[in-house]
Amino acid sequence: MINCGDPIPAEDEEKIFERFYRADKSRSRSENRYGLGLAIARRIARNHNGDIRAHSENGETIFHVELHRV
Repeated sequence: MINCGDPIPAEDEEKIFERFYRADKSRSRSENRYGLGLAIARRIARNHNGDIRAHSENGETIFHVELHRV
């Protein structure tokens, strides 16, 4: 999946999968965003023997999801 929104700083590419983490400190919970979606996505991927990663470059953020057969 590719997202053409704001890039994720390299130092935050792993942190965005932590519960409640916000790369953009100016965002608040008053916007009804709680920082759980990517943490849930990673847990689902790992529960299926896979993983999810993100990488930003040239104005695009690419999410890689890997799921392995058991």
